[in-house]
This record gives sequence, structure tokens and C-alpha cells, in this order.
Amino acid sequence: MAMAEPRLVDSFWDLRDDAFDHPERWRGVTAEALFQRLAEYVEEAEERGEPIQWRQDVAERMIAWREAEG
Repeated sequence: MAMAEPRLVDSFWDLRDDAFDHPERWRGVTAEALFQRLAEYVEEAEERGEPIQWRQDVAERMIAWREAEG
């Protein structure tokens, strides 16, 4: 059975699930801070000139950011 390629939406669902499962990590995060961090991670991934690995480059880093802060 072939592995399905991860979709961008899966990364957003991962973030949503983390916020649901660990609301204390995300409490107090403003929209500005969230989108700032998201833009930084996407920009860093784009600068490599390779396809963005959304789960590793963005979703996992966003969750790690909240784990470190929370």
C-alpha cells in the first residue's frame, strides 16, 4: 500500500488538535504572534529553495514553540 503524501491541511489540523488537547499552551497567544511565527517559519523554509515540509518545517515547530513557552 502506497503512503499518501501529507497535505497542507493535515498540518493545520495538527495545530488545531494541539490547541484543543493542550489549551494552556495556547492561552494568551495573540493572532499577531501566531501569524508572525507562522510567517517566519514559512519564510525560512522557502529560503532553502526546496519544497516546504509543512509538518516538520511549520506545524512541529509551532507546537515546539508553544511547548517551550507553556
